[in-house]
Amino acid sequence: MTTMSFQIPQKIQMRLAGILIVALLCTQELRADDWPQWRGPKRDGVWRETGILEAIPPGGLTIRWRVRIGRGYSGPVVAQGRVFVTDRQFSPEVERVLCLDEATGKPVWTHSYPVDYENMEYGNGPRASPTVHEGKVYTLGTRSHLFCLDASTGRVLWKKDLPKEYDAAPLEYGASVAPLVEGDLVIVTAVCQPAATVLAFDKNTGEERWKALTDRPGYSAPIVINKGGCRQAIVWTADTVTSLEPTTGRIYWQVPYKATFHEAQVVASPVLHEDLLLCLSAWNRGSLMLKLDAEKPAASVHWKTRTRPTTQFSTPLFLDDDHFCGIDSAGGLCCLDAKSGDEVWRTSEVAGSGALGHAHLTSNGDRVFLFNQRGQLISARLTPTGYEELGRTLLVEPTAGHRAQGPVAWAHPAYANKHVIARNDRELVSASLDADQYSASNTPVAKSGVKARVLSEFVGRNAALALDFSRGGQTLVLGTWAGNVKLLDVSSGQEKLPAPPGFRNNCCAVTLSPDGTLLAYVGGSEFEQARNNNLASGKVLLWDVTTGTPRGDLEGHTSKVMSATFSPDGKTLATGSADTTIRFWDAATGEERAVLHGHTDAVSSLAYSPDGKTLVSASWDQTVKFWNATTGAQLDSLKGHEEEILSVAISPDGTTMATGSADWTVRLWDLATKKERAVLKGHNGAVYCLAFSSDSKRLATGSGDETVKLWDVETGLQRLALFGHQSGVTALAFSPDDRILASAGRDDPVRLWELTADK
Repeated sequence: MTTMSFQIPQKIQMRLAGILIVALLCTQELRADDWPQWRGPKRDGVWRETGILEAIPPGGLTIRWRVRIGRGYSGPVVAQGRVFVTDRQFSPEVERVLCLDEATGKPVWTHSYPVDYENMEYGNGPRASPTVHEGKVYTLGTRSHLFCLDASTGRVLWKKDLPKEYDAAPLEYGASVAPLVEGDLVIVTAVCQPAATVLAFDKNTGEERWKALTDRPGYSAPIVINKGGCRQAIVWTADTVTSLEPTTGRIYWQVPYKATFHEAQVVASPVLHEDLLLCLSAWNRGSLMLKLDAEKPAASVHWKTRTRPTTQFSTPLFLDDDHFCGIDSAGGLCCLDAKSGDEVWRTSEVAGSGALGHAHLTSNGDRVFLFNQRGQLISARLTPTGYEELGRTLLVEPTAGHRAQGPVAWAHPAYANKHVIARNDRELVSASLDADQYSASNTPVAKSGVKARVLSEFVGRNAALALDFSRGGQTLVLGTWAGNVKLLDVSSGQEKLPAPPGFRNNCCAVTLSPDGTLLAYVGGSEFEQARNNNLASGKVLLWDVTTGTPRGDLEGHTSKVMSATFSPDGKTLATGSADTTIRFWDAATGEERAVLHGHTDAVSSLAYSPDGKTLVSASWDQTVKFWNATTGAQLDSLKGHEEEILSVAISPDGTTMATGSADWTVRLWDLATKKERAVLKGHNGAVYCLAFSSDSKRLATGSGDETVKLWDVETGLQRLALFGHQSGVTALAFSPDDRILASAGRDDPVRLWELTADK
């Protein structure tokens, strides 16, 4: 056999090499599992990547990086090796578009622009996720500032000030709809006159191409579907569900569906499954299931309800042709019959049992990832027969605001390239979900070896936000999320009666007078009185423990009262409020003695020195202030924490002051000199509460990272970590003999830890 050989000309070699490189790049692009917009590549809440971890291991996930960002509800998106997210900064007040390296979290570029939130409800920051398409990133800010930016450099390619250019009235809860790219258009919803509920712009130039509808806008992001032989843009407003021809804005079909309570009934995105289109309303205002025509763009009402099923913010997910799942307005994960909307099963394991309970649902293969408002990522199987949890871990602590619900994590995470990326008001986190990175040897959950009695009835609206022991230690006083106060026999766990009357909204603090005869409990709402059913927003009440009768409702605070403490002699009650003031009350008569001004933000915590001469206050303004307990004169002010100070405590021996902050640290101060002694680092979340043992040797700290830690006061070293809570720890109290440490979770049971002398 004769063999032949030949030399390929250099030009052809170069051309073939070029073709090969292009082919490889195209292959990489096709393989890339990016998350370039709201709810994923197809805007349908489905993650199609393979090789993903099935069950979250007990030791949690491997964190690739954590980076600091500002406040906002907008979810991150991922495209072409970059992560894009928006936030809000103060001083000066701006919204920002951030571009980060996907592998490292390092900043690539930032675009900032001024914005005025005025009295915006839930004013943390931007709501709408960016949309990335063909090298451009589109963002819609809270005040309807629309930008098209170069995804590589952040350069502004074009922009629209919709309120200014279209006479757009601001939405009460801010513009929340992620821009939708379809063909050569970018589509947004706004409140414009005379006829522009929906606007379409040329995605490259910003030129207006069409505008449509005169409806009241909602907060639901539109989708595009292939049905009836054509592309249809589905827009759910506060008045209709409408199908538009994407290229012209012409109406294909329209079904009336009016929001009767508020435009905020319309939040979840419409969900398509086969020939069914589901629109699930908020605030117990029911749902609408449409049946789409297979031959032409048309729709008919399949069924409609007035109350349930319902959701709050969570977009539902179909399990099969006959069932879908969603988070209802009470926080329960429900499986519902797609033919009728009837409930098949329900669990409160995912989002808790409090009002406004929330979780984002994203399917991946035969399981679902659920990111709940506690900041936990859950892996589970959802079937028509029930809920099977495959593991959970805290991804980010809930931080957003001090609303009635308390801190929450509401932003939608991104799932891209075998990682999950999530945010709160402080940080953006990337964690691996690559199955190949985990094995059976994954580190198990740390255990402290300390036994705890779990008071399982204190969950959901009954969850405790405040704790205090009676002087003898036989009674534990609990203040709940719903505004109730419970007196609990410590040995039996039984509730003692009579109990103090409750009030609307949170009970933020409970405190017993030194002699145990008076109980003060405080709380309320941060809403102005007009938004609080014309009821007083700040609540301070006294209860006579001896007679079991009310002693008075002390009026004066205009916003939620967050802290309360009696003076060591029991003659004065001090209270601190979100209205930025501190008030002194005569404990015997209930008369107001003084109002202290000086803080510029909410007063979060108060503590008296053991001699009763000084009151110390901690505030969201990042300061600790010292006050003359007799005259109310300000004596001094300290600043050391980088963020809000959430808790303050003074040791019983009067030598040490401790402060806990949203910056994750605890600081120990010499009370006499006011000099900082130590910075305690170990928590991965805000430090909400502090408690000294009666001998002043131990300090307990509770955090949004769901742990309790005990520290040696003299050395500042961590002695013990207590695990078991599945929500942020809101309150701590040592029993008088230091044998029990009580801890309360924001949305999980109270725990009574049995301590020994060395713990």
